[in-house]
Amino acid sequence: MAKRTPKKPKNSQPQDAVQLLKADHKQVRKLFEQFHGASDDDKGSIAKRLFIELDIHSKLEEELLYPAVQSKLDSLDSETQGNGLDVTDDGEIEQDSESGLEGEIDGAELDALDEDDDEERESEIITAAYDSHATVKDLIQQLRTLDPRSSDYRDLFTELEDVVIEHVSEEEDAILPLAAAQLDVQSLGLTMQRRKDDLSSQSSLAA
Repeated sequence: MAKRTPKKPKNSQPQDAVQLLKADHKQVRKLFEQFHGASDDDKGSIAKRLFIELDIHSKLEEELLYPAVQSKLDSLDSETQGNGLDVTDDGEIEQDSESGLEGEIDGAELDALDEDDDEERESEIITAAYDSHATVKDLIQQLRTLDPRSSDYRDLFTELEDVVIEHVSEEEDAILPLAAAQLDVQSLGLTMQRRKDDLSSQSSLAA
């Protein structure tokens, strides 16, 4: 009788970085929903699972995604500098602008300024993402000291949910499309999955 080929675990299926992180976001939303529908006795265990998921997800982004995106933004920024669009050492462009090329030069300069503004906004989005993670970590630390059945816990948990959902929305609207456009998300996804497996094993051992 032929042996059956064992099915690969779900986690072993290749995902690119964007797919992996969106799947994490979906799981986090699901856990928030489960918490709200759970009995008081079950809320603590669901919250504990949620905290672990958020911790692993944050580490993946802070160790791998955000540095990769920021590095790409920095390299793009360096490529746009010193491209001769402003002025030459001997001031030739200033002279040309007076002789009929002013519109073309101004247009090129405006394009360069627009690119600089875009890159600055994108860098600010990464900074804001780190700040959101710091807020989430602080809220989780506070929640771990409270009774999940208390009103203080419920209020703080709602605050955590609001911060996380807003962060997820901003990330899916801005950071993940940027990553998909600028990074090798297949390779990054493989690296992320290996790191996620390691972190999940560590959290299981600590449980």
